[in-house]
Amino acid sequence: MTFYFLLRRAHPILALIAGALSLALSISLIIKHVEVVREVKEVAVPLVATLPAMEKHLTVLKEQVELSELNRATEVGSIGERLNVYVLPRDTDLQRLISTIELFELTLKKQGHLSQASDIVIGGPRSYGSEAAVSSRPLTVSFAASEDGMQQILLFTQLAGLLTVGDALSDDEIALLYASLEEENPVGIVALEQFLSLDLLRYARDSHAAEDQLQRSLPSPAFGSALKSVTKSSLLLSAQRVFQGDFGRQIEEKRLWPVQFLLPQWISVEAGGAPGWYKVRLQLSVLERVGGD
Repeated sequence: MTFYFLLRRAHPILALIAGALSLALSISLIIKHVEVVREVKEVAVPLVATLPAMEKHLTVLKEQVELSELNRATEVGSIGERLNVYVLPRDTDLQRLISTIELFELTLKKQGHLSQASDIVIGGPRSYGSEAAVSSRPLTVSFAASEDGMQQILLFTQLAGLLTVGDALSDDEIALLYASLEEENPVGIVALEQFLSLDLLRYARDSHAAEDQLQRSLPSPAFGSALKSVTKSSLLLSAQRVFQGDFGRQIEEKRLWPVQFLLPQWISVEAGGAPGWYKVRLQLSVLERVGGD
């Protein structure tokens, strides 16, 4: 009886203790729940807030890629046609090629960089290395030129066969432009590709307009620095030197652009009759296609 009596008296105390423990446990769970909710808010809410911007950015990127592919698709046909007709034709238009070279020689004479030039001799087609689809014709010419005139002739041979701004850039130079673009404005890929597909003669005749238009579309300092570096250290600078003046105007007016692909084979240089002048003999390979398109 005594034990039963004590148990009955202790029952309210035990109940009170159990209630207190339950309350403490509930408070602890509530606190943890609040902390979890706070963490979710701190992480999830900002993330959810950025989703519309991320989705919009993704949409813009998709549109830019689609536009880029469309831009490339609409230009490949015309560039390919010019390549097949003028740059790498099945049959060389000998008169057109000779007229182009003679016009360049006349321009150098007017500038005082060339005193005389031989007739241009073009041989018959022959196989070109292991390329079954390409043949070549030897073209030989000799001239007396100043050092500047000789440099311009060699630059001209390097530019022959190039169609676009992108053709005049190395893979590393193009990669530099894309890398600087991706860092600050990845959606500007269309503007850059339009610049790279720009006709090389058109660019050389008015390089400032082409570059200014590109920089207005992509105004970041990093891209501007990369563009300046590329345009001042590549064949684009050579193109300006060769085509910016009277020769570029005439070659455009006489529809002699683009120039058929030429590859230097050998060159011999001897001292000329006056200081700073040279007798130069040059042989080039004129490339052309074999068979169908």
